[in-house]
Amino acid sequence: MEQKELRQLQNSVEIVGTLKSKNLEPKVSKKGKGYMSGDLTVVTKDGDKINEHRIKIFIMESSKLYKGIETVRKEYVSIEEATTEKPADRIRVTGELTLNEYYNKTGDLVAFNEIKGVFFNRLEDDTPDRALASIETVIEEFQDELDSDGLPTGVKKVKAFTVAWGNTVVEFKKAIVKDELAEGMMNLYQPNSTGRLSFKLNNYVEKVEVEAAAETNVQHGFGSQETVEPSVINNFTNNIEIIGGDIPFFGSKEYTIEEIEEAQKTRKLALQLLESPAPEAPPVNTGFGTNGTTPPPTDSGDPFTGNADMPDF
Repeated sequence: MEQKELRQLQNSVEIVGTLKSKNLEPKVSKKGKGYMSGDLTVVTKDGDKINEHRIKIFIMESSKLYKGIETVRKEYVSIEEATTEKPADRIRVTGELTLNEYYNKTGDLVAFNEIKGVFFNRLEDDTPDRALASIETVIEEFQDELDSDGLPTGVKKVKAFTVAWGNTVVEFKKAIVKDELAEGMMNLYQPNSTGRLSFKLNNYVEKVEVEAAAETNVQHGFGSQETVEPSVINNFTNNIEIIGGDIPFFGSKEYTIEEIEEAQKTRKLALQLLESPAPEAPPVNTGFGTNGTTPPPTDSGDPFTGNADMPDF
């Protein structure tokens, strides 16, 4: 059966911050076509939170966008490269939210959203830091986030997706809406609603001090007496937080039930087509030492790593 063409939905991301690092490399495909591949890391400040956003890069040399990313590679100054004379550049990156997924070497499916960079600009003004997205989204359902005791936290996990170019269904892996907005959103957006939502992209570490339990009625007996400082643990926050939205679409713009079902079928097919690695053969018992076999390569998760995985275009 021929797969139906899905309508593409708007998907726009904007990151404004300081360039922390750049890992860009011009490469050539198996058929001799040039492209730029790699990533940038941009630091954004949100109050007392320091976010680090990794932005994936893949631009063909034949594209009008190639000159821009070549300028980033050659001229932009990162925090890692900065000197007193040349401080790190503040930049704006615009692009889209995508979905990266693959099976690792143990056969587990790894899936996460990432940012694909398209346009890049150096900033000379005092534009405030931000990491935001505006995405036309299809809502599937809301679920309660539960704490360690199995009780609702007030935050809702949102199962939703958007549709990118080429019949690509981009599922949101960690979309949430916090309690102060959840009720209002759920009053507007029922399952199968479509609308333009605003997201804040969070990726930060929050340090939390844990006080040591106080000891009572303890008398010092002998030797040195040391004071143990409170422990510090890191809480990692990585999600896409819904912070607002328009009135749901009505009329020709919303996804119909038939279109949603077709998108869900397309998503299931994409998962079926992902290649799961064959299980590793058990080692041959040779009695001692190695058995002369070559260990399997390390799975980097990057489809453009190594000559064996060069793009076939």
